[in-house]
Amino acid sequence: MEMSRKIRKVKIAYFSGTGSTARVADTLQKELERRGVSVIRSEIRAGNLPFGDKEDLLVLLFAVHAFNAPGVVYQWIDSLSDNNEIVPVAVISVSGGGDITPNTACRVSSIRKLEKKNYRVVYEKMIVMPSNWVVKTDDMLAIRLLGILPSKVERIADDLLAGVVCRTGPKFIDRIFSMFGELEKKGTKFFGERIQVNENCSGCGWCEKKCPANNISILEGKPVFGMDCFLCLKCIYGCPGKALSAGAFKFIILKEGYDLKEIEKRMEGIRPFPVEDLAKGFLWKGVKKYLLED
Repeated sequence: MEMSRKIRKVKIAYFSGTGSTARVADTLQKELERRGVSVIRSEIRAGNLPFGDKEDLLVLLFAVHAFNAPGVVYQWIDSLSDNNEIVPVAVISVSGGGDITPNTACRVSSIRKLEKKNYRVVYEKMIVMPSNWVVKTDDMLAIRLLGILPSKVERIADDLLAGVVCRTGPKFIDRIFSMFGELEKKGTKFFGERIQVNENCSGCGWCEKKCPANNISILEGKPVFGMDCFLCLKCIYGCPGKALSAGAFKFIILKEGYDLKEIEKRMEGIRPFPVEDLAKGFLWKGVKKYLLED
């Protein structure tokens, strides 16, 4: 299917914690601008109001949190004015596992909210990036994901500008996963309040400035955490002094940290093994499918 609307102006609204979704947003913006499209890009943060200029297409990008969009994305959609011109929307999710069970319903709740605001979702897609929680993506596999990103985004741009309509059908079991996954949003508050600060903290305020939830305040030279955390992990992985650690749910944090630029630096000049030798086992089934489908 195709939509007939001419795309001249695109808005990209994205939520990114540790940098993967921001990398996708940046790549998509550059690809669209290369084709002569005017692009407005805005990071979704707590308290940010949606930008008001009219667009031909809205692209919503978010990292998958517990088989759903993060809570801040729901807040952002709720703050949108009702759409009277039926602006089309593309919803692109970003995960470390791919568009397979349990992630196939990860866009359902955000799409429903958009449709209640009279937005017409015409396009869905999953982008796979290195995992930033629980299980580390091997550097060789991670660099393959980063290397294929431009071509994946190029194909998305082709579809969007050609007016291709792409809607997916989530699996029933994944709808169940999605429903239970919403409970994570309560756990994120518990997680954020219990983040621990060690002696490496210099009181620089980096975490306060970067927190997309506005959940961190600097008091007497040290960060204090509230109950509005979205579990994006930006503060823990990004702290310049490595001064922050999880006080709860410690198993989700990668001991090696998470930094896309560091992965690229470590892999510079190294030729990765074939995908079949890297993406072995059920956990990497979706990643393997994503890398080989072209």
